[in-house]
Amino acid sequence: MGAIFKTMQDDQQESMLKTLHVGNTWEFRYFKFKAWCYGIGASICSVITTAGIDYMIIKTTEHSGIIGWLFG
Repeated sequence: MGAIFKTMQDDQQESMLKTLHVGNTWEFRYFKFKAWCYGIGASICSVITTAGIDYMIIKTTEHSGIIGWLFG
């Protein structure tokens, strides 16, 4: 814990912090890439779902759909 009374646990914690810093950079890069992929996938799915719902509203009702409601 201190400089005077250094124990085996302090050595273990110190060595784990050294290796943890190296490992985190790749983990953070992978997590960032994965988050971008999930975000892009979710955006595409949202657009397709909105377009499908809009199409169904236009075909089954007399309304102009979501896009017409937003811009009209």
